[in-house]
Amino acid sequence: MNTDYDIAVVGGGLAGASLACALSGSGLRIALIEAVAFDAPVDENMKARTTALAWGTRAMFDQLGLWSAMAEDAAAIERLHVSQAGYFGRVTVDAAEYDLPALGYVVPNLTMIAVLRERLAGMDHVDTIAPAAFESLAYRGDAAVELTLAEGEGKRRLTTRLVIGADGTHSKVRSALGIGATVDDYGQSAIITKAHTERPLAGCAYERFTPDGPVALLPFVHDTAAVVWTVPTDEARRLLDSSDDDFTAELQARFGDRLGRLTLAGPRGAYPLARVLCDRAWSHRAALIGNAGHALHPAAAQGFNLAIRDALGVAAALREHQQLDGAAFDPGDADHLAAWAESRRPDQHRVANFTDRIVRLFSNRVPGLGHVRGAGLFGLSLAPGVRGGMARRSMGLALLDDTAMRRSDRRMNS
Repeated sequence: MNTDYDIAVVGGGLAGASLACALSGSGLRIALIEAVAFDAPVDENMKARTTALAWGTRAMFDQLGLWSAMAEDAAAIERLHVSQAGYFGRVTVDAAEYDLPALGYVVPNLTMIAVLRERLAGMDHVDTIAPAAFESLAYRGDAAVELTLAEGEGKRRLTTRLVIGADGTHSKVRSALGIGATVDDYGQSAIITKAHTERPLAGCAYERFTPDGPVALLPFVHDTAAVVWTVPTDEARRLLDSSDDDFTAELQARFGDRLGRLTLAGPRGAYPLARVLCDRAWSHRAALIGNAGHALHPAAAQGFNLAIRDALGVAAALREHQQLDGAAFDPGDADHLAAWAESRRPDQHRVANFTDRIVRLFSNRVPGLGHVRGAGLFGLSLAPGVRGGMARRSMGLALLDDTAMRRSDRRMNS
């Protein structure tokens, strides 16, 4: 049957917008549906949000022609320093070890959103429908999905051959598809802000683990540091409501004096932390990407990079099948969706489990475990092979290598 769109992406945030941009020139009719108007006022929480992009994610954005505009507000992470409060042992990683100018970059979320939306505005095959809230879906035969949206005071219905859920941790698309999810509440919240440091970070990102959660200070523009401070949820509101001086004093006590005196340099915001893993990433004419399929703790800064690999991975798979199938191409083909989901599963599970183990290992007050962790960090610093493998995975380089190899194999076999 004829449909209004080939693909409807529910969620116009970073993952959903990146997917739509990655399909530029494909000729596919795309609807990008977002519950909040693109020109809505920005809240303080969003103003404080920054994201650490791994080198592999930066490379993906560069391939799409998006990175140069993002780079204007990006700060390079040239080195990484990991330690735990009160114990010996540390791990350091330097981009020069891998012949790269940076391990990754810290970019304001608002900058990335602005760049993506500017690109979308010039794509005539993408219709942005915002504000419009997803309400439900229903199948129309075997070939189409009908979406019902709340738009203003009325309803809007549209049909599509494929629906992509990119609507976040509490995904309504996931619920409408009847896909379950395992939710592990960490009982923690991440406080985000910016700070001036007495001594410059000089391109070094610091992650310091405490029994209550990690404190990360990351290089940022204008001689400031982006702060991601994990605390028990019942402590988050008190810290957000405290005076600047009291807040900074507690942050200083948790992080230590390695960078000298800290001074608050931006608004504060917070969001709760939980691990969310969906039971499966696809259903009939539907797929889940980003936090709709898996939400992670910010320790090790892997969640966003995983989400972008989902988004750009499904775009690449759609393009490949479109080229192979020609006029018979169906973006909602079950075999293609299943193959994409299966190809993403190892990366998703590895990153989710790795992040969860870090959180549970370091957010633990078992007597004597601090010394064991310290010995582990010290041992890791002396094992360049193991440390290098972890670094390449964290930077997304191993995934880029695997993807290139698979594509080469397919070309040789075709």
